[in-house]
Amino acid sequence: MTTDVKCIKCGEEKPGLAAPPFRPGTKLAPLGAEIQQKICAGCYKDWIAMSVKLVNELRLDTTDPRGQELWLKQMKIFLNLDESSDPWARHLDKRVVVETADGRSITATLIGADDHRLTFSDFDGPVPAGFEVGGNKGAGSLARDAIKTVEPAA
Repeated sequence: MTTDVKCIKCGEEKPGLAAPPFRPGTKLAPLGAEIQQKICAGCYKDWIAMSVKLVNELRLDTTDPRGQELWLKQMKIFLNLDESSDPWARHLDKRVVVETADGRSITATLIGADDHRLTFSDFDGPVPAGFEVGGNKGAGSLARDAIKTVEPAA
């Protein structure tokens, strides 16, 4: 049976998860309980879709501890569970317009954020010059200090 939660991702009162997403007794059980208490089922479903995209486009190896750490960090950012959350992370899995420090304007989908770079895919055209190409579906990343703004695309 599910109960309604005040979701910290979408800000709405909606049905939560019927069970925590991580098994009791595992090291992720406390995080699973937090997700069940704070995230609605719809937003968690959105994370699962974003997670698949993240793994595929960045060729993330979830059997590797570094891959697991990155996956968990991106999940916390996406679901707004990270207190020190990146202000640009609210745009994860959304079309954005990126204004670079050199004045270019680029439209793409933000698919990842770490301490040093933002990763995008689905560019309007080829991956622009200056972006580090990665992944298998035209993903590219740019150093944070080369980005002036990230805003929702119209």
